[in-house]
Amino acid sequence: MSVKTFLAVISILAVAYGVAFILAPGTLGAIYGTANSPASEMMSRFFGVALLPLGLILWFARDFDGPALRNVLVAIAIGDTAGIGVSALGTLAGVMNVMGWTAVLIYVFGAVGAFWFLKGN
Repeated sequence: MSVKTFLAVISILAVAYGVAFILAPGTLGAIYGTANSPASEMMSRFFGVALLPLGLILWFARDFDGPALRNVLVAIAIGDTAGIGVSALGTLAGVMNVMGWTAVLIYVFGAVGAFWFLKGN
C-alpha cells in the first residue's frame, strides 16, 4: 500500500464517521452500545465535527511530500495511538459494547500505518 492510498483510506473513514456522528449520533450510540442522552448526542456531534476537517486534511495531505507529509504522519501516529487507548479502555470498561473493538481496530490501522510510513517503507 502506498502512503497516498493509506491517507485516502483513513480520510474516507474519518469523513464517513464524521458525517455519521453529526447526522445520526443516537443511531451510532445505539450501535456502539453507549447510553444516549441529549448531552451524549451533543458530544457525539462535536466528535463528528472534529473528524470532518481531519478527514479532509488527510485527503489533501495525499499530495504532500517531505517535511509536510512527515508532520502529518507524526500527528496521525500520536493521535491514533491515543485513540487506541481511549477506545480500548472504554470498551473494556463496558462504556461501549463489542463494537467498540472496531474503533480500536480503526485506530490501530491508522497508528501502525503512520509508524510504517514514518519508518520509510
